[in-house]
Amino acid sequence: MGAVRGVSAPVQLGNEVLAAHGFREIAGKRVALITNPSGVNRNWESTIDILRAASGVKLVALFGPEHGVYDDVWASDKVDNQTDLRTGLPVHLLSGKMRKPTPEMLQGLDAVVYDLQDTGCCVHLHQHDGYG
Repeated sequence: MGAVRGVSAPVQLGNEVLAAHGFREIAGKRVALITNPSGVNRNWESTIDILRAASGVKLVALFGPEHGVYDDVWASDKVDNQTDLRTGLPVHLLSGKMRKPTPEMLQGLDAVVYDLQDTGCCVHLHQHDGYG
């Protein structure tokens, strides 16, 4: 139910777990990555670069939510899908009316890796004073 007192374990990011496992979960697969600038490991290496360098993994597409893969798109901008100049990979933007991949975008993929460490989720705590 909770943490064991006196025992601590290092936190590992998902991309670090994949690397520690030799990328076996996605080896031999055509992979897309949903990410933004928060998608890095503890050494600030981009998950894009990590997956591109992983033996047996074929990174074939990128998905960028709201502000794009590199945080270079205004949320209100209408931007069409594009090609990433750095990697040559297709980039599908998931913002505005396009909030999830279409069947066409997913065609030919075996797996989608999601690496957004700052999803913008927040928890609002409300003090309950016993009234109302």
